[in-house]
Amino acid sequence: MDDENQPIDFTVLQGLGIFVLLLVAMVILSGISMSLFGLHLTVILSEAVIFLVPLSFLFAGGGSFRSTFGPSQRFDPIFWILVTVATIFLYVVISDITGYVHQLMPRPREQQQALLRLFVAKTWPEYLFRIFSAGGLAGFCEEFAFRGFLQSIFSRRLGGIKGFVLTAFLFALIHLDPWNFAGIFLLGLFLGYLVYLTGDLWIAIFLHFFTNTISFSIGFFSPDVGSDFGYTSPPYITLLCTFLFIISLDLMRRAYKREQPVKTSI
Repeated sequence: MDDENQPIDFTVLQGLGIFVLLLVAMVILSGISMSLFGLHLTVILSEAVIFLVPLSFLFAGGGSFRSTFGPSQRFDPIFWILVTVATIFLYVVISDITGYVHQLMPRPREQQQALLRLFVAKTWPEYLFRIFSAGGLAGFCEEFAFRGFLQSIFSRRLGGIKGFVLTAFLFALIHLDPWNFAGIFLLGLFLGYLVYLTGDLWIAIFLHFFTNTISFSIGFFSPDVGSDFGYTSPPYITLLCTFLFIISLDLMRRAYKREQPVKTSI
C-alpha cells in the first residue's frame, strides 16, 4: 500500500503541542470575545475553537472524522443502566470534592459571580440555552477534541491507560480552574476509561452532556444549592457514593465484556 495514503501518526510531543495551541487559542479568544460579545456568544465560540483546532490537524494528517467516533455498537440496556448509575454516584463524589476545595480555598468573589452567570439560569430561555451550548455543544466538541483526537494519539504511543490518564489531566487543565481541577480530572478519567473500554466516543459525548445538564438543572431548579460553591453532602454520603461508584464501575465492565462476541479461530 502506498505510504502517501496513510494518515499521519502524531507523536506524543505533537499531541501536546496541539493541546498548547488549543489552550492559547482559547485564552486569546475568550479574552477578546468576553469584552466584545459577552458570556453567551463566548461559550459558543470557545467550543467552536475546541472543535476546529483538532479537526484541522485531523484532516491535515489524513485522518477520518467518522472513524474518530469508533465503531457503531449496540449496548445491552443493563450496561447503559449501570453506566448511568455510576455517573450519578461519581457526580455526587465530584460535587463533594469540589465543595471541600472551595471550603479550604474560597474562590474570589469576581469569579464566583462569573460562574453564577454561567451555571445559574433565571429563565427558561436561559436554561435551555445553557443545555444546548454548555451541555450538548460542549459535550460534542470537547469529547471530540480530547477523547476522540488527543486520547487516540496518546493511547497509540503510550498505551491505553496512560493515554486516557494524560488526556484527563489535559482536559482538566484546559478549564483553567484550580477549584474544579480535581473534579474535572476524575470525570475525564471516567469518560476516558469508557472510550478505552468500548472504543465508542458517543458514550462519552452523552455522559458529558448528562453531567453538565445535571449541573445546570440544579442551578435552575435549586438556585440556593447551585450558588453554594462550598456545598457538600454529609461525609458518609460521599463515602457511600464512592463505594457504590466502584461497584457500579466493576459491574459495568463485566456487563460490557459479557455482551462482546467470543472470537473463534478458523
